[in-house]
Amino acid sequence: MDAQLPRVGIAIPSGDMVHADFALSLAGLCHASGSLRVDIFSNKSSIVAEARNAGVAMAQQAGVDYMLFLDSDMVFPQSTLLRLLIHQQDVVGATYVKRVPPHPILGTPLEQAAPDAPPNLVEMARIPTGCLLIRMSVFERLSKPYFRFGLNEETGDILGEDYIFCDRVRQAGMRIWCDWSLTRELGHIGQQICRVPA
Repeated sequence: MDAQLPRVGIAIPSGDMVHADFALSLAGLCHASGSLRVDIFSNKSSIVAEARNAGVAMAQQAGVDYMLFLDSDMVFPQSTLLRLLIHQQDVVGATYVKRVPPHPILGTPLEQAAPDAPPNLVEMARIPTGCLLIRMSVFERLSKPYFRFGLNEETGDILGEDYIFCDRVRQAGMRIWCDWSLTRELGHIGQQICRVPA
């Protein structure tokens, strides 16, 4: 194996089970990774921030160069990891729609497009972490816990651990990117109750 290839940890926050379609996507991604060394970390917790922090700790202990968060309710193309790695960014991922109607696209692009944005990348203020590649050196610039919930004091709304992470990354002077081409190929697995019609 080429010594220059990065080592990647895939962290999967979940409960006790994952979706079958996610498992098939993960198998395809690992198969398509070729000579890359890929470690998989299963981070089981009912509190997603704790699961993400456990994933970071496992990745740090393993000595990987990058970690890829993949949520267990996502489907994605086999090429996802390679396409994110090729950007060579500190934080880069893809976004997706919310699972409930009206299915808005998650995340917040910067109000003004970055003039130096690489092709197919959009700079983000916030991006969800369901498909997010992070260079491990990013965590050296943040205090623990890396993922934590927040509170909007004005509205009383609880802020997700992913958006708080993004705020802290940007406050530390790093940039966050979204691969818009890959975004169009992701799926967010929802749940629907079906009944016999009246």
